[in-house]
Amino acid sequence: MDRLGLPIVLLAALWGAVNTTLSFFQIINARRDIMFEMIDKCGYCAEQTLGPIEIYLTNLLPLTIGNIIFLSLISYVIVSIPRHMKIEDVVEAKRLKSACKAIAILPTFGAIAFAAGGIFDMVMLIRSLTQ
Repeated sequence: MDRLGLPIVLLAALWGAVNTTLSFFQIINARRDIMFEMIDKCGYCAEQTLGPIEIYLTNLLPLTIGNIIFLSLISYVIVSIPRHMKIEDVVEAKRLKSACKAIAILPTFGAIAFAAGGIFDMVMLIRSLTQ
């Protein structure tokens, strides 16, 4: 059972990261669509309570930053697991480190992708409002 526990923890952490990321992705895309529809209809939409800038600052930006932080923390936890394990066999310890690094690639890539997407959204918002 001791040997089975770690893969289950790694799988659960990865599943949690992927599931949460997909939820964030759906919400972020929906907010971005709303924001750009408003820009197409009325620009800044100053007469509305929530305009595109407000949607960006209160929804899109915090969700993006929150997801980047979440994925970064998941990556850190996965990579730091070997430090907390007491493994006597050196070969098995190296395999565990390699496996954790390989598994952490997905949430790390997700954090980088969301950061790039966040920058792209900001650039597109500025470009759309200054035309």
